[in-house]
Amino acid sequence: MPTKIDAISWIAVGCLALGWFWLDTLTATFGPVQYTAHFYDLPAVMHDPRWLLSDIRDVYPLARVVFGLVCLVVITAPLLPRFGFPHVPYLLDSAPLLLMLLCGIVLYVKTSSVQIEATDSVGQIGGYIARWANGAKWANAATRWTGDLVARHIAIGAGGYLSFLASGFLAIRGVLRPRQSASAAPNYPP
Repeated sequence: MPTKIDAISWIAVGCLALGWFWLDTLTATFGPVQYTAHFYDLPAVMHDPRWLLSDIRDVYPLARVVFGLVCLVVITAPLLPRFGFPHVPYLLDSAPLLLMLLCGIVLYVKTSSVQIEATDSVGQIGGYIARWANGAKWANAATRWTGDLVARHIAIGAGGYLSFLASGFLAIRGVLRPRQSASAAPNYPP
């Protein structure tokens, strides 16, 4: 039997959709130039974080559409138990938060690497130079300094904060809901 979806859950799901699809999740500002990425753009950013330094709109359109569909499924996951799917646990309320944490961890790992990569266009000599630079202490220090300089210009946008708060609220509510329903159940003597 479906349960009623309360207004606070609808507001949280609406804030989640607003934060993932309409507001900016990441913002890179370099003087007057500003590049933004929405949450559904994260596959392109996770594949190559350098896309934050240029326009991301034309990169990997199929991955962005597929990840957008995954985001829609994850947004509807907290509503499934309330639509009459009794075998679906209330822990699905944590699905949006888990997806955001997974994306954040992948982005952190990809952007914190201090390796210099050689593209195929530089040839074999470029590969040798990149391997030599990865072994040199001065190159690692220079790469770290450049990464720190670029990282100062990249910030989490309003959509990232709004969706993180909404998904955190849904996750906490999903963990507490079974406890609330268990304490509200009548306790009949045997």
